[in-house]
Amino acid sequence: MSSLSSHRRDVFLRELGRAGTALAIALIIALVVIFATSSDPAKAFTTLLTAPLSSNRTMGLWIDDVAKLILTGLAFSLVFQARQFSMGVQGQVYMGGLFAALVAMSPMGATPLAIPLGMLAGMIAGSVYGLIPGYAKARFGASEIVSSLMLNYIAILVVNYLIRAHLAPPGTGQLMTAKFPDTAIFPAILPGTRFDLGIVIAVVATFAVWFLLYRTNWGLKLRLVGHNPKFAEYAGIRAKFIMVSAMTVAGAIGGLLGSVFVQGRAFGNLAQNFDGNLAFEGILIAIVARSRPLAVPFVALAYGYLRQGAQLMGIRTDVPTEMISVVQAIIILLVASSFTLPGKTLFTRLMGRRPAPVTASEATP
Repeated sequence: MSSLSSHRRDVFLRELGRAGTALAIALIIALVVIFATSSDPAKAFTTLLTAPLSSNRTMGLWIDDVAKLILTGLAFSLVFQARQFSMGVQGQVYMGGLFAALVAMSPMGATPLAIPLGMLAGMIAGSVYGLIPGYAKARFGASEIVSSLMLNYIAILVVNYLIRAHLAPPGTGQLMTAKFPDTAIFPAILPGTRFDLGIVIAVVATFAVWFLLYRTNWGLKLRLVGHNPKFAEYAGIRAKFIMVSAMTVAGAIGGLLGSVFVQGRAFGNLAQNFDGNLAFEGILIAIVARSRPLAVPFVALAYGYLRQGAQLMGIRTDVPTEMISVVQAIIILLVASSFTLPGKTLFTRLMGRRPAPVTASEATP
């Protein structure tokens, strides 16, 4: 038992060191780009590193992003654990947001049940939308990548059309619905900021996904299917059912994120293109966290900080916000690959030790 704990600690420290080194290298390269594009690079870099903590309002923006990144990262992690590459979280977010908004705009929206019913409606809508590509793959062999991406486009276009043609206040020309009743909007944890119930939901969802994956028979079967589908079939596990159910549960998390978007204090209504492509960035969170639920919040905190810092840098200085794309790409390249420090193997040999072998558990996300 002690050797197992020691192994886990070593793996954790190795992954932490790898992610930290990748982040440091990304920041160094970001600094070089800032020097090349800004007339005041010192101010720009300081803004990138400190702006999210400069006031209660910016901290609220950061935490609001973190809550949403956690949920989308969990949704992607779940399907990645099953070795499915469904890209459908964005579509599930839109469908979840639409149905949560319908609840909020109905007579139930003015009652104390508006928030839980909106979340439930969002989760059901998201799970149904996640079920479709899973069933199509299990029943017809359709590629889940293609079908989920097409479903994303359909969801975005349908929701945008419904807002423009039916849900926006008539005659206003707005591309959003009217504000929801206060009873349908998440209460603020820190008054005057976006620090609301969303972060609590994200933390609860993290432990729920961890429990599902590591403390239930379903989670064990899902991980077995992800590691070796043929072995799972030989062991009597219904691999297709597990795969479809994983995509359905991930869809429920995506739908919940849709509810967090539209019922959160950042919106409080349903607007066109409301996710700002943040839902898709969960892929990065899941990859860097290696699809481990308990690692997702830490990655979301770091990435969300960098994301918010880059946005504020784009507003307050002359550096374009596209800088964040450079940093994202570098982090993915360094962390998602089997990144090791240059010269580590040589140093190990010089010290007279053999490099540690890569175990099966380390080789899989």
